[in-house]
Amino acid sequence: MALLAAQVAAIAGFWFWNHWHHPLGNQLLGDAAGQLLAWGRLAGLLAAFGCLLQIVLTGRPRWVEQAFGMDRLMRLHHVVGFSLVLLLVAHPVLVTLGRARMEDVGVWPQFFDFLRNWQGVRGAAIGLAMLLVAVGLSVAIIRKRLRYETWHATHLAIYVALALAFGHQIAIGNDLAGHPVFRAYWLSLYAAVFLGLLWGRVGRPLRDFWRHRFVVSGLTPETADVVSVQIRGRDLERFRAEAGQFVRVRFLAPGFRWESHPFSLSQPPDGKGLRLTIKQLGDYTRRLPALQPGTRAIVDGPYGIFTARRAQAQQVLMIAGGIGITPIRSVAEVLLATADREIVLIYGNRDQASVALQGELDRLVATSGGRLRVAHVLSADPGWPGEKGRVDGNCLSRLAPDFRERDVYLCGPPPMMRLVRAALRAAGVPGSHIFDERFAL
Repeated sequence: MALLAAQVAAIAGFWFWNHWHHPLGNQLLGDAAGQLLAWGRLAGLLAAFGCLLQIVLTGRPRWVEQAFGMDRLMRLHHVVGFSLVLLLVAHPVLVTLGRARMEDVGVWPQFFDFLRNWQGVRGAAIGLAMLLVAVGLSVAIIRKRLRYETWHATHLAIYVALALAFGHQIAIGNDLAGHPVFRAYWLSLYAAVFLGLLWGRVGRPLRDFWRHRFVVSGLTPETADVVSVQIRGRDLERFRAEAGQFVRVRFLAPGFRWESHPFSLSQPPDGKGLRLTIKQLGDYTRRLPALQPGTRAIVDGPYGIFTARRAQAQQVLMIAGGIGITPIRSVAEVLLATADREIVLIYGNRDQASVALQGELDRLVATSGGRLRVAHVLSADPGWPGEKGRVDGNCLSRLAPDFRERDVYLCGPPPMMRLVRAALRAAGVPGSHIFDERFAL
């Protein structure tokens, strides 16, 4: 965060100095035209920096992701994205108004003059429209109606939009055109961001593919709609993944190779293979049972800080909902093996047929020496003799009365996680003792 604040301070500081000492006079205290132009240029600079920040946040740099976690990075990405709308709109509006006042012409004539006669402005206008469409399609109520592939394609177009905007910033940007040092600063920012993106999205995954030669070694049905995919490779002890982390996988088979998706590791990596346990929720995941052993895969990762290293207390509460059991089961095994911890695992599902990895949970309980207790909570199974309903504050009090003194690992569908997190915080559990992983990236 300090590095981010320093970059913003450098940009704002140069802008302030440049307009305070402008050749035409102090534009920050001058006439309305100068002030409009000055603030419009600041909006443009901050918008450009915000776009670069978005690329960093989605480029998955390891040092950033491991410091904050992918969930927090994605939440920051969403906040920055919607905030960018104001800057992206403010820049052309303020600059057009300021130039129109300066030239004593109407706003629309000035706007069309920019489009016709100013280098790179038409491309920038197209880029702006593309960026606004991408942001608009990210609104939750709209995104839910889109196929993932459609939404993803619109976001890939952002790179084209940024390239279009980049030309006009370098060509006619008042703060860059006459200032070689500031111009070099911006060029270095663009170079660093795009080289980092190229390495994170292309270079590192291809390097790992060549180094480890990942291949699907088998598939195991877990429930009617959950399947485990085993991936083997060579030298996997060098692939430094931890229980609870996730990877992005691109299966190199027809119908799969154009998409990569994030999946949690459902058992601790052993240096010989990786296992992904996946629920069939959409078109892509419903095709997974058709994967053939021997299919090569590009595995990008590992990512995530939902690991056993975060636990500090000797007593742990783990709460899973549905397929959220995958990282929970993996972390539980490591916690039991590495410390004398006592764990209560509460696992919510609709019915008994929906419970995934039941046999493995039973084996962990049997070998834990009484240090692991698993409580199933079913919401739609009338014949279930155990705990019924949803995992909420009352349920936690019944199944883990001392939950306020425990570290809490939480993973499941977003609505369930919001409900449980609210119940935990209302009961006084500090946020620093709640570790979660969302399946909504």
